[in-house]
This record gives sequence, structure tokens and C-alpha cells, in this order.
Amino acid sequence: MLSSEHGKTVPDAHGDIQRGLEVVEFAAGIPHLLKGEFTDNAGTGIDVHSLRQPLGVVAGITPFNFPAMIPLWKAAPSLACGNAFILKPSERDPSVPLRLAELFVEAGLPPGVLNVVNGGKESVDTLLTDPRVAAVGFVGSTPIAEYVYTTATAHGKRAQCFGGAKNHMIVMPDATSTRPWTP
Repeated sequence: MLSSEHGKTVPDAHGDIQRGLEVVEFAAGIPHLLKGEFTDNAGTGIDVHSLRQPLGVVAGITPFNFPAMIPLWKAAPSLACGNAFILKPSERDPSVPLRLAELFVEAGLPPGVLNVVNGGKESVDTLLTDPRVAAVGFVGSTPIAEYVYTTATAHGKRAQCFGGAKNHMIVMPDATSTRPWTP
């Protein structure tokens, strides 16, 4: 299905799905990470604890070039953390995301917990402005990532936007050196 609609070779399609499934497997073990923490007597007479709770409804807006991997990267952790999830896939190749949602239901996810909304900018704008959506994750071009982030945060939502197909990295000040690098 992925190859015929998107045009990827079958090995590329297998890779797209496999990388998505790796995140699903990670998310299946997430309850251990959601326990929260407790520190007794962190300061004189002060106890500290954290409690992790679902946000509610979370949306994922995903690109055309990875129609299985990115939707799985967005949906699986959101669902595993107890949120309902709305997937807005690219309108260029929506069959695989729709099939993934069907497979989640076939696997036992209650209907309505994972929803797929098709469409263009109007669908995106609805997700970004609807007060029932608490957070938005986006992967796509940098100009649209900036738009999604600005609009979502202006409406009080958490936003995680990856633009331009770039991985992020933090370089600490002490990582700079005047010495030449040697292998």
C-alpha cells in the first residue's frame, strides 16, 4: 500500500514501517517512565514529588514523505501516555495513515481514541485553534513548522515542531576548542 500510493520502493517502504514500529515497541514499555518521582526531605522539611498525567487530546501533523514512520512516531507515545490522538496526515498519501488507524482499532484500541482527519490548511488551522486540543506535534517544512508553532502556542498549546528535516543538537560552550581535531 505504501509503495503503490507513495512511490517508495518496497525495501524503502519496509524501512519506513520498521522505524515506526521501533517507536511503537518503545512506547509499549513507557509505563516505567511515567511513574513519576519522590524525594523525601529534599530540603529541611521539604518533600518533592512529580506526577505525570495525560494532556488530553494531542494532534500530530505529518508529512507526505514518511506516511507510516512519522504518524507512528507521533501516535504511539501519545497514546501510551494516556492521551487521545488526532492524526492529520498529508493529503498527498493518506491511505497508509488511515490503515494504521484501522490496525490500532483491530489490535484493541477503543474506537475514537485514535482519529484521522484529512484535509489541507483548514484542517490544520482547526487543530491549532480548537481549545480541546492540548498539544500539537508537527514534522514538515521550516516555514510551516514556524506557522504551526506560532499559531499553536498563541492558542495556549504545547507545540513540538520539526522543520526542514533537520535533527536537533545542542553544543555546550565547553565543547569549543582551539585544538585541531584528530581522529
